[in-house]
Amino acid sequence: MSLNNQPIKFGLVTGQHQLTWDQVRDQWLLGEELGFDQMYLFDHFTGLYGDQAGPCLEASTLLAALARETERVDIGVLVYGNTHRHPAILAKEIVTIDHVSNGRAILGIGAGWNENEHRWYGWELPAPGPRIRMFDEAMTVITGLFNANERFSFDGEFYTIDNAPFSPKPVGDMPILIGAKGKKNLRVVAKYADIWDGGGRTLAERQPRIEELKRACNEVGRDFNEIVQSQGYGASGLLDPNLEEVIREQSAAGVSQFLFDMPITKEEQDQVRKIAKDILPKFREG
Repeated sequence: MSLNNQPIKFGLVTGQHQLTWDQVRDQWLLGEELGFDQMYLFDHFTGLYGDQAGPCLEASTLLAALARETERVDIGVLVYGNTHRHPAILAKEIVTIDHVSNGRAILGIGAGWNENEHRWYGWELPAPGPRIRMFDEAMTVITGLFNANERFSFDGEFYTIDNAPFSPKPVGDMPILIGAKGKKNLRVVAKYADIWDGGGRTLAERQPRIEELKRACNEVGRDFNEIVQSQGYGASGLLDPNLEEVIREQSAAGVSQFLFDMPITKEEQDQVRKIAKDILPKFREG
């Protein structure tokens, strides 16, 4: 258990650029076989590394397909860029995936950031200040559609929802994971997130963000301890020889969700199998 008495969970992230459908599916089936709790895609439309013109499957349609290939793991995107879709469209997409997966969907979302993709595809990328206000409004729209008993309306600076029906609702209480680091973005986390992915692979990097989120929670009347702290460790995380020590240190500081990029080579995946067998069960057992 973590400092906040949250059960410790482990997830794998597949950046689906440069991968075929068969490769992505095989990675996810391996993650489920090894006992990981969560599997995530990313929300990009071109390669972030390697050949930018290489293959990159779209997140929501791919997630729906993977929902039918898997049986147990919670599934999501780390994280959807708010500027990529209207929030009502995204809400409908993720709720559809929730039903397809029998209630296993997590809504992971952030404000959006990739300048290249916005320029190439003609999407507007507002300056940071308006972008965060836009993100805040989008979360109002999404949670409003999720939770309204009948129809939902909203008249904001960026979005207008006019007495809109929204059915079906999420299967249960769909977790909302927000990826955010900056002060203004952390206020959005305080208002809406069940899970916070705040970056910073070391406690020294992460601690100032934790303190800022605590202040934001106080401002909006939220209990900081209600929010699950999630930490990503990139492609090298599972291969770190000090992995067990890192998990102990971070969980003692309140992190209860640990996310790792899925290694690609057979040698790396053999190491992941060993870690899944020898290390991860120690933390699930408390």
